[in-house]
Amino acid sequence: MIRRAETDADLAAWIDVWNALTPRDPSAPIEVIRRRIEREPERLYLLAVEGEEPVALGFCGPSQSPERTAVEVRVLPGHRRQGIGSAILERLVDHAGGLGRPQVSGMVLEDDQDAISWVTNRGFEEYQRQIELSRELGSEEPAPKTPPGIEIVELDESRYEDAYAVWAECYPDMPVRPPIPAPSYDRWLEEEVSGPITYVALDDGSVVGAAALIDRVDGLAEHGLTAVRRSHRGRGIATALKQALVHWAAANGYRELSTWTQDGNAAMQAVNLKLGYRPRPALINVWRPVRGRTA
Repeated sequence: MIRRAETDADLAAWIDVWNALTPRDPSAPIEVIRRRIEREPERLYLLAVEGEEPVALGFCGPSQSPERTAVEVRVLPGHRRQGIGSAILERLVDHAGGLGRPQVSGMVLEDDQDAISWVTNRGFEEYQRQIELSRELGSEEPAPKTPPGIEIVELDESRYEDAYAVWAECYPDMPVRPPIPAPSYDRWLEEEVSGPITYVALDDGSVVGAAALIDRVDGLAEHGLTAVRRSHRGRGIATALKQALVHWAAANGYRELSTWTQDGNAAMQAVNLKLGYRPRPALINVWRPVRGRTA
């Protein structure tokens, strides 16, 4: 049976399935999911059960692109190839059809051939790759080398609006098409700077760069968007911000950091490689028209 996950019990089961299959990118807790639904009521969370056992999940909701609705299907091993995933996808696509965007999109790992075949057989095509790089941390990491005239400090509430303005300037510059609009201020507060540490780069007291860490699982944190104003790029500020986060994470017991860049963002990939990050299997972004085969 496939049902909408609305109760706390169903959402908890949804989270358990997600975390079992995506351990490096765990789900947000129930209270955050509820706030997201309140902010974006078009979100749909589906749970598939056999008897009382949760076996699969589905998600449909806004993506970063104004032309696409994001869909996710996850089925536990042992319950695959029984039509559960296809049935979930059909319901997700039906829901997406009422949201007014012409495309649905999803993600698969490049080393998961079964998932690639599954989405390909259902009409999805690759349109972009996200490159994950990770770095193991030593017990001590060097402090950042800041460019002349730049100061790096921890973000406090007095600089929230200035930091948000820097992020908002950088989102449209990401090498994706169509461009990604900046999140709302409230969503930015909840999802970009709610982690354990956020640093900003100051030039004569003005915020010109910002970067944050987001907790994933014990000992693992992820870099959010590293943002630098267009007027200050090419001066090593992004590198210094990432060095500051590496230094802080090592001093606070983290064992690994991960970061994502778009395939084509050569400048940021070069920064990451210079700092000792190494590639992991890429995440393939796929899309198809809302109307198309799902079986």
